[in-house]
Amino acid sequence: MRDIVKIFEKLKESPPEKVELIKTEKVPGVKNHKIGCSNTGQPIFLISCTIKGNSKPIDTNLESLKVQYGCRCQVLDKQGNIKEKIYTLISLKPHSEHLHFCFLKSVILIIKNISANPTLGELKHEIDNLIVLFSRFSKPPKKTIQGLWAELLIIETAINPAYLIKSWHNVNSARFDFNDGVNKIEVKSTTQERRIHTFSLEQLNQNGCAELIISSVFVAETGLGINVLDLIEKIESRLENKSLIVRIYEIVAETLGHDFQKSLDIFFDYRSAVNSIQHYFRDDIPVIDFNSIPKNILNVKFDCDLTNINTATKVPGKSNLHDALF
Repeated sequence: MRDIVKIFEKLKESPPEKVELIKTEKVPGVKNHKIGCSNTGQPIFLISCTIKGNSKPIDTNLESLKVQYGCRCQVLDKQGNIKEKIYTLISLKPHSEHLHFCFLKSVILIIKNISANPTLGELKHEIDNLIVLFSRFSKPPKKTIQGLWAELLIIETAINPAYLIKSWHNVNSARFDFNDGVNKIEVKSTTQERRIHTFSLEQLNQNGCAELIISSVFVAETGLGINVLDLIEKIESRLENKSLIVRIYEIVAETLGHDFQKSLDIFFDYRSAVNSIQHYFRDDIPVIDFNSIPKNILNVKFDCDLTNINTATKVPGKSNLHDALF
C-alpha cells in the first residue's frame, strides 16, 4: 500500500498543466490499469475495460467521488508521451484530501480483484461497492471517534483479528460490537482514572445462553500517538486476507460518517491503551435486577466501576469468538 501512496505523491509533485491530460504511472503488479494525477493534484485510477455494444453504465457523481465509464482519455506517461485510450475513470474530487489514503487503498483492492481487461458490467459490480462506501462519509456519525478507536484496538491486539472483523457490527442496530451468531463482545472505553463504564440494562440481561465478554480500555488523547488510520494499517499487517480491509473501511465510514476527517487529527496513547486492556465476563458484573424494573420503564442505563471485578480467564474451546480475542 505504501508503494501506491509514494507513486501518487511523486505524480502530484508535477501535475499536468492541461485539464484534459492525466499524468499516469503503472500500478505495481497489475496489468493495464494505471494510477494518475489530474491537473488539480487529485488521484485518478484508470481502469482498462472492454465495451460491448453501445450501452454503458450511468456515470456517478458523489460529493467526494466521481466515476466515468468508458471515457476516451489523453494519458501522459513518465516518458512524456501522450496516448489516447478508453478507460473507466475513478477519481477523487478536490477538497477531499482527507480521503486520499482511503481512496487509494479501496481502489487498489478493487483493481486486484478484477481481470486485466474486465467488461463494464463486471467492473460496475466492484465500483458499486466503492460508491456505497464513499456515500457514507457524508452522513452523521453513529459513534464517537474514541469508541471506534477502542474497537479497532481490540481487533488489532486480538489473537485472531480476522475472526473479529467478520463478527464486527454485522447489523447496524446490533446491541453488541462483536457477534458471531453465538457469543458476543462489547467494548467499553474511558478517559477517567477509574474503570467506570456506562451499560444499558439490556446489554447485561442474562436471558439466553450466549456468552458475553466486556472488553475495557483506558484511552488518553495525545498530541502525538496513533489515530484511526494508523490502527487500520496495524491491523492490515496482521491479515492474510487483505479483502477484509474493505470491510474495516465500510464499518469505519458507516460509524464515523463526516467525522472521518476529524478522526485523522485525533491521536491516542497506543502503548498505555494496550497495557490497560482487561476483559470481564458478564456474569461477574453487578447489574440491576431485570425483573425489578417495571415493564413500562425503558432504556435503563447505569454506570458501573469494574476496578475490583475479577477479570476473565480464558476457557479454550468454549467460544470461537472469545478464543479469537485473547
